[in-house]
Amino acid sequence: MNVVLSTLNSKFIHSSLALRYLKAYGQAHGQAYDIVEYTINMPVLHILSDITERNIDVLGFACYIWNIEMTLHVVDMVKAVRPDIKIILGGPEVSFTADEILHRCHAVDYVVQGEGEEAFYQLISALQNGKDGLEEEIPGVRGRHISGELMGSTEAVEVKDLSTIPFPYVEEDMEDLEHKIIYYESSRGCPFSCQYCLSGNKNTVRFFPQERTFKELQWFIDHKVKQVKFVDRTFNCAPHHHRPMMEFMRDADTETNFHLEMEPELMTEWETNILCETPPGRIQIEVGVQSTHKKTLDAINRYNDWPYIQKAIRPIIEAGRTHVHMDLIVGLPYENKARFGLSFNDLFSLQPHALQIGFLKLLKGSGVRRMTEYQYISDPLAPYEVLSTHVLPYKDVRFLKHFEDVFERFYNSERFRTVFGYIGSKLIKEHTDTSIIGEDTVTNHVPPIKKYDPTKVEPKKDAFSYFCEMTQAWLDAGNHKVNLKDIDQIEFLYNFFLSKGDKVAAELLQYDTLVSYRGKVRSEAVGLPKQTKEFLQEGEAFWRNEEIASQYIPNYTFKEWRKIRQQYVEMPMSKDTAYVLGIDNVPSTPFTVVIDVNKEVKPFIRPDIEAC
Repeated sequence: MNVVLSTLNSKFIHSSLALRYLKAYGQAHGQAYDIVEYTINMPVLHILSDITERNIDVLGFACYIWNIEMTLHVVDMVKAVRPDIKIILGGPEVSFTADEILHRCHAVDYVVQGEGEEAFYQLISALQNGKDGLEEEIPGVRGRHISGELMGSTEAVEVKDLSTIPFPYVEEDMEDLEHKIIYYESSRGCPFSCQYCLSGNKNTVRFFPQERTFKELQWFIDHKVKQVKFVDRTFNCAPHHHRPMMEFMRDADTETNFHLEMEPELMTEWETNILCETPPGRIQIEVGVQSTHKKTLDAINRYNDWPYIQKAIRPIIEAGRTHVHMDLIVGLPYENKARFGLSFNDLFSLQPHALQIGFLKLLKGSGVRRMTEYQYISDPLAPYEVLSTHVLPYKDVRFLKHFEDVFERFYNSERFRTVFGYIGSKLIKEHTDTSIIGEDTVTNHVPPIKKYDPTKVEPKKDAFSYFCEMTQAWLDAGNHKVNLKDIDQIEFLYNFFLSKGDKVAAELLQYDTLVSYRGKVRSEAVGLPKQTKEFLQEGEAFWRNEEIASQYIPNYTFKEWRKIRQQYVEMPMSKDTAYVLGIDNVPSTPFTVVIDVNKEVKPFIRPDIEAC
């Protein structure tokens, strides 16, 4: 019997851990399956053609919110042209709605509910023995009997002993997955019961044997895997389990990066310290805060102690060794646009490397899907994303979708880390300072004389309102309706900064553009004209004087103008911007800054050789 396992990944760089688990478990018990992965970006007819070229008796698909509609389309067509193929669906998107799926799509023969390693193997064994897998019930397997009646188990199953599941990767995988993300897990389940998620339905966690995890992590290191992304829902839920692994990651001789989802409430000084001392780039963490509003958190059965979270996370971000990604969710109970803005400001105050804004999805099987008191309206098709709530009208959801897009393009892209680090620090300071302007206010940071005039009180500026303004400017320009090139987006930012009178931000954007794009993205519109030989030759005396230039650029030798022009950019700059960039000895007279687009040397002020 020829069994093929498949799924439609959301992107080419993704790979399916679930399929590899099924294959490894089947192989350990004498069954052989092939794996064929597609993406949701491929034409359906191409997928159909590839499937029908193969000799297949049983075809299994892993189903998720991003692929369920397209998967059902594919299996309908497969069944139409190859009715002899038995089609089995599994995965979280069908595990809690097996009967609904079987009624809706008559091309589906079976649904495996829950963790599928044991259930799928038993179903294939039954089919190989000429049985239907339904009359003799298999835990986790629901299907369509020859009579047309739905029969079999109605429970979503778990594998109790994870040690029975073999390591899912083999040598030949490494060539196929060379340019893809490698997924891995050391535990299953979650100790929490957040109502928007499926992982905490049973509030239990099971662990793979620790000695085995060390061997498998070393296997990834030996194969020079770039990133291992743990899919453990709460990696740091058990110190006896996660702490030895974190020490292993810290101490390993490797360039491999490990991505971990960590619960901030469970982080102690131990976890904070190790993430502050681990080699740069070795570990990155994703921290799901979701909201800082207690009433919201109570409604979704989640607890956050925001002061504690700040204490745990801030030192990690400031140490700069571990990439910190923090999450918020739009559409939770009791959180309107303004209250979401407060949650946003709370997280932004830490200046994480990435602040992801997600939108609530009413997942099938989740508690929030049953919370009718919050008047949820959502997309009826996967991914079931929220459109409005009892406190958040659709117009606000729509605006926040654009807000998320703008924030993702500019802040989360990390291409403009310098300018948004500067803006972030300024916004955080302005938001925490009281700003009162009266007739007798003294500038230059001297405390004002308290002659209070309520008509001249400046509203506090905060990060949320700042990015709302940026989003509105983006919408006013019609940028949400067109595909923009990188330079067009940079020009928008440049003009936005200038419209706010922020020359420092505009100049820092120029710097970020040069170093992020290695000097290849230029435009007069953002003050970055193409650099000519003639322009550089204004400082020819410096570039030809290897002795002086070497004081700024170690091991410098003058070769040819083309080489210099490729790596170094000269530009005028204000004193305030130079201070932000950490440039020393900034003069009071106009000066020219040299920027190394490869960031091998710090920006420096080109000396006037003739004046020396």
